[in-house]
Amino acid sequence: MIKSNKISNKLLSMVGIIMVIVFGVSYLLNNYFLSDYYLYKMKQKLTSTYDEINDLSINKLMEIENSVENTNNVTIVIMKNNGNVDELNELMQFSLYKEKIPLNKFWITEDTIKKVNEGKPVKQIYNQGKIKSSLLTLLYEKEGHLVLIGTVVVHNTDAMNIINQLNFYSIVFGIIIILLLVAYYSKKIITPLEELQSVAKDIANLNFKQVHIKSGDEIEELSHSINDMSTRLKNAHFQLEMKNQNLNSLVSNISHEVKTPLSLIQAYTIGIKDGLDDGTYTNVILEQVRNTSDMVDHLIMLAKVQALDVSKEMFDLREFLQKLIINYKVLLNNNGIEVREHIASAENCMVIADKSQMDIVFNNLISNAIKYGEEDFFSITLENDLDGRLKFEIKNKTTKVKEEHLQNIWDSFYVIEDSRNKEISGTGLGLAIVANILDKNDLKYEVTLNGMNIHFTIWFETQ
Repeated sequence: MIKSNKISNKLLSMVGIIMVIVFGVSYLLNNYFLSDYYLYKMKQKLTSTYDEINDLSINKLMEIENSVENTNNVTIVIMKNNGNVDELNELMQFSLYKEKIPLNKFWITEDTIKKVNEGKPVKQIYNQGKIKSSLLTLLYEKEGHLVLIGTVVVHNTDAMNIINQLNFYSIVFGIIIILLLVAYYSKKIITPLEELQSVAKDIANLNFKQVHIKSGDEIEELSHSINDMSTRLKNAHFQLEMKNQNLNSLVSNISHEVKTPLSLIQAYTIGIKDGLDDGTYTNVILEQVRNTSDMVDHLIMLAKVQALDVSKEMFDLREFLQKLIINYKVLLNNNGIEVREHIASAENCMVIADKSQMDIVFNNLISNAIKYGEEDFFSITLENDLDGRLKFEIKNKTTKVKEEHLQNIWDSFYVIEDSRNKEISGTGLGLAIVANILDKNDLKYEVTLNGMNIHFTIWFETQ
């Protein structure tokens, strides 16, 4: 049973109306106008024959009479015009009889003779009664002769009634068959559309389903587009949820990070007001203000990094690192720290990335190695791996980082030190900034522990 719906109803109604109009007009034309049109075409045939032979002499016409009759499917009779109406009628009927056109009724009137003598062609039709035919004639005068062009017009009323009746039954049967076919094919179209509608509703309700339609037409292409849209929306929704979770976590972490220094500042400010300052309160307040300021700077940096567009360019990574290490020369000397470089042996060091953003990444990693390294040196390595990529690695000793810390080390505000001492743990935003930049530049990176050494590794595609 065909399911009732708007599209199928519209299709059936539209096709049904069109068919009724087309077949109805055809039926009316056949029933009421075909006979008149048939007679019109017969008259037109006589007229065209008259136009063809009118300018010919009688002798020339007699020569080509048979050819004209056969070509135009007419009968031509030529006789002398003696002006006697009775004789002319008798001779004309006899001539037509010889042409195998027996007539029950035929007459030429004096008025007809008068008109043809004046040079006017006269058309007349002679109904033959029971023999169900008529003789359609065109009579004109030429060089003292009367020329009659005639053709038999069959009375087709009975035949047309039978034909129209058959047409009516054929039309009704055709309408039924076509409507059934329309209903069948509309179901084949509507069923996948209903599936698409159902999936679209599920997608609107955040249930990202897939639809499988094999119709080999535009509906199948539409299903592929909807599936692609569903996948993209699912990923976008997941990313949005992750961002919301990260935002909630970020707000919570910021609140926690700000609350502690503000509480300390408040407590020490009250102590100063109450005269309890032993000379260290101001230093504590300044330290907390500095830590909070550093955290705000890192937050601003993180926000800028997330909003920045990536502008990649080709540059020599080895040369870039060498210049960067030189900039740390004074700081390294002041802290008594040595950089052990292993970058000279790398062969192809031309990479594509956002150079200004890579500056932020390497500055963060080198600063962390200087600040949190537990030996008087750290190492930087640059080498080509077996996949043809350029591998950067910075390594320093640590006893505080454990294997369980690594899965969260790139998260915002994640600190390893339980006491959250800023001198030991920092703000917990530096590596989050690094991770954001590397993700935006589509670079693979990881952090690993090897014994008491922590390794930060980045892979670059070479050119």
